[in-house]
Amino acid sequence: MLTFTHRNPEMQLTKARTALVLADIQNEFLQEKQGTYYELIADALKERNVVANLEQLLATAQELGYYVIHSPHYYYPTDSQWEVPPGAIGHYLAGIGFCARKDPVDLDGFEGSRADYFEPFKRYLQDGHTCNTAPHKHFGCEANDVIKQLRMRKVEQVIMAGPVANICLESHMRDIIEAGMEVAMVRDAVAAGVNEEGDGYAAAMVNYRFMANAVWTTEETVRKMKSAASV
Repeated sequence: MLTFTHRNPEMQLTKARTALVLADIQNEFLQEKQGTYYELIADALKERNVVANLEQLLATAQELGYYVIHSPHYYYPTDSQWEVPPGAIGHYLAGIGFCARKDPVDLDGFEGSRADYFEPFKRYLQDGHTCNTAPHKHFGCEANDVIKQLRMRKVEQVIMAGPVANICLESHMRDIIEAGMEVAMVRDAVAAGVNEEGDGYAAAMVNYRFMANAVWTTEETVRKMKSAASV
């Protein structure tokens, strides 16, 4: 059996055409609380120091003036009208009240809720520079404005990270690649759950290596961002 071992030529960042794209930077995923998605990925978050690595990426992007796009995940009461089965993970999430909001415009009860942005990262996400897009409803960004926001900024290269490597983040990656952009995935700023078939993190890494233009560590990513900003 032939094993695929090819590596891409080194991805060279151009600061003015590069954005950091994050998905799901919310309490549901990053705040330790029983009955949330956090429980599924807690071990993976801790093993790779994901929260600290995400903050390092955000701090670097903010300091150097990179575009930052954040794609949150919300559900509203009217989403329960869906008649199409949401799939295994979607069915599970509905059962735990995942990222629930009362209304698209009513923020009563939102602050500090599971759907709210992760408190330690609000200083980055709400800095007046970061673009927090419309919510994605399932996994990818086809139904929200991530691609539009990247296009409007003439972004051609994307650095990606987030807590759900094998589902939402990978789906966003696929959509962004299909839109014609280069993508670098940050391997230690992502996490994933485990099921009876195996480790979602390992599955994501396999697919990243097949599809992404680069798979970097946080340390490598920060170094490359700084180098591109100095040109």
